Order: sequence, then structure tokens, then C-alpha cells
Amino acid sequence: MRFVQRRNIIVTVSLLVLLSLASTSAHARANHSRARLGVATEIWIGTATTRGTLAGIDADAAAGLLGAPESITLGEPIGAPLALSWSSERRFARDVADRTIPSSVRIVLYDPEGWLATPPAERRAPISAMLAFGALARANGYLPVITPHPSLMQVHGATCAQMSGETLEAAYLRCGIQGAAARAADIVEVQAQFLETDPDAYEAFVTDAAAQARWANPGVQVISGISTTFTEDPQVLFAAWRSVRGVVDGHYLNVPNGVRPSVAVAFARAVLTA
Repeated sequence: MRFVQRRNIIVTVSLLVLLSLASTSAHARANHSRARLGVATEIWIGTATTRGTLAGIDADAAAGLLGAPESITLGEPIGAPLALSWSSERRFARDVADRTIPSSVRIVLYDPEGWLATPPAERRAPISAMLAFGALARANGYLPVITPHPSLMQVHGATCAQMSGETLEAAYLRCGIQGAAARAADIVEVQAQFLETDPDAYEAFVTDAAAQARWANPGVQVISGISTTFTEDPQVLFAAWRSVRGVVDGHYLNVPNGVRPSVAVAFARAVLTA
């Protein structure tokens, strides 16, 4: 009897090991496949202003990223945009109700942050606002994109906020912001650009947030933020991009208020030749 029990235990353990190895192998193959996709099949999001600014310096570099097949340019073409963004779910709902959104629009982006552009109620309860945005977008035939910012964790009176001694990233993950965004959208961004000068920290946060998003919605596409705000060195941006190349499906390239466009162009050139 003891021999039978021992044999059963050995068989069970062996099966668990095989299943674990198979799962690990499949995960490795998936990551390897994602890493091999290349720039042409990555999602690149940017504004029409960013694309125009970069094109004024290097048209090929601008087209290589923001003109790639999977790219999304917010506000372009002028007059008949395919994609638009809102910082307020309430404003988006009003525009839907008033039928003021151009008929050309197919993609709608919601960017809730701890800033004045997002109404106080949405800052304090971002999850319900994101779910409302996604539901309304889908009901009206739009593809929803949601890009929540970790600064939401520092909003006074928030339903879930940063605790004493807790990092912003840890609070964001604990509060399930990325998972909620993924349930509401087809594409979500991890706004990790404030960490891009530290590739290890950037990679860790993006990896954890992407995992949370895909657990909540296995079909969601995840992108991460890249910005010229925090560095004058394009190699810093390149290192951040490379650190998550096998983790995300693309990036949001931000050149806020036209800050350091030449850095973005040099970064684009490096990515296109990688």
C-alpha cells in the first residue's frame, strides 16, 4: 500500500513538473515571439502635434514610428481625425450625447490623471470612471484606449490612495488601476515614463502592470509611456524601450509642449535601426 501511495506521489509530482516546464516554455516562446515582432508591428501612439514636430526634423523617423501600420495619431488627419482623446469621462459622455464627435473617429482615448483636466470625482474614483468610459465607447462602436496615470494615487480623498511609506508604483498596483483599465479598454498604457531614467525600475513596474492588465483581460494590448520630459539623452529613452521590448505591445511617445523634439527623433532613429 505504501509503495502504491509513493508511486502515485511520484507520478503526481512528475506531472506537475512537466506542466510547469510546459507553461514556462510556452511563456518563453510567447515573450520571444513578442520580442521579434519589431517596430513595424508595434503600436505607437502620439499626437498630431508630436508627429508634425518630429517630421519637421526628420520625416522618415517620424513616419517610421507614428506612421507605422499599427500606429495611432491623435487628432490626425486634421478635419477628419481617426482618433481623439479626453481627460474627462464626463466630457466624453457629453460629446457622445451631443453628437459632436466627428464621424471619422474610430478610436477614443481616456487619460485620467491627478490634474485639473480630469474632474475631481473622476480623480477620486478613477476605476468607475474608466469602466463608464469603456462601456460608453463600446456601446457607440468605438475602440477604447485608457491611459491612467499613477498620480491618481496622490489625489486627496481618493477611494484608493498611496499609503505612508509606499511607492507610487506599489500603490497603483495594489489599487488595481491597470487591471480596471484593461477590463474597460482594448489598449491600455502603463504610464511609467517618470521611471525611464532607471531602466530596472521602469522594466519592473511595466512588467508588473502589464501582468495585472493581462490577468484582468487576456486580450488587451499593453503599451508603455516614453517621454522627452525627463532626459536630454536619447539613449536613456532607448534603454527604457529595450528593457520592455518583450513585455509590451508598443508605446505612447510623448513630446509634451514640444520639449526636446530632437531627443525624440534620435530615439526614433535608434529604435528603427535596432
